[in-house]
Amino acid sequence: MNRPRCARSAPKCPDLRAGIAILTGVFAATVFPATAAADATDDYPIPHRMIVTTCTAEQILTAARDFAPIYYERYIVDKHNKSPAVQQAAIDNVHYFYSLSLADRRAYSAEMVTNFADPMTASWPNWAKIFFNNKGVAAKETDHCADYPPDDQSVWD
Repeated sequence: MNRPRCARSAPKCPDLRAGIAILTGVFAATVFPATAAADATDDYPIPHRMIVTTCTAEQILTAARDFAPIYYERYIVDKHNKSPAVQQAAIDNVHYFYSLSLADRRAYSAEMVTNFADPMTASWPNWAKIFFNNKGVAAKETDHCADYPPDDQSVWD
């Protein structure tokens, strides 16, 4: 036998409403997992080698040019596809990061995990990718960066 269904406008339809509420909750928990669990680790989002390096941004970028040329070329091409103001802001932000103490760099990394709405990332999502996002490239860069001059600004061009 068919059980009578509640009309949508019926004031009392507890079984149907309870089922919908449960399904909605399960769906939301699956599709939108809790973001409070986001946490920085030694290599996420900024590789530990980049946090502890004593190299400058220019030394790191020069090492990338010589030891990870595909990543360097992609970064520079992408940089030049941005406005001059965004390009300079990216350079300034990277210089700022490497001017921080190790503890402040770690805090910056932790902040990156939870704050995706900073203006630089909105202007250019990959503004620091060659510095922060690839553990393998970071290893190549930090293994060799001290071999280069610290202030060669031409590496940005």
